[in-house]
Amino acid sequence: MARRRWKRKSGYITPNLVISKKELLENDLFLNPVYDDWADWRDGFRDWFRDFKLIKPIPSRVYKYMSEDVRAKRIRMNQKQQRLLTRRKARRLI
Repeated sequence: MARRRWKRKSGYITPNLVISKKELLENDLFLNPVYDDWADWRDGFRDWFRDFKLIKPIPSRVYKYMSEDVRAKRIRMNQKQQRLLTRRKARRLI
């Protein structure tokens, strides 16, 4: 059986069970993985410009070609995610 992470990256998912595993084994039935690219559709959309859920550095080779607005927004969103990260860590310690 494939690991969940491997299935997420490749697009293969295992369908949800409707009957119990015991009945599957008794009747010699198999669950085959199915290709479904929309199961975790957000993985494909994690590009540099539109996704602000990750803290991403600004590469120096791209820095001079970026507009000032995009660069300022990326810095602002990185700072926001850093603040959220420190809040989550502090909340865990309480």
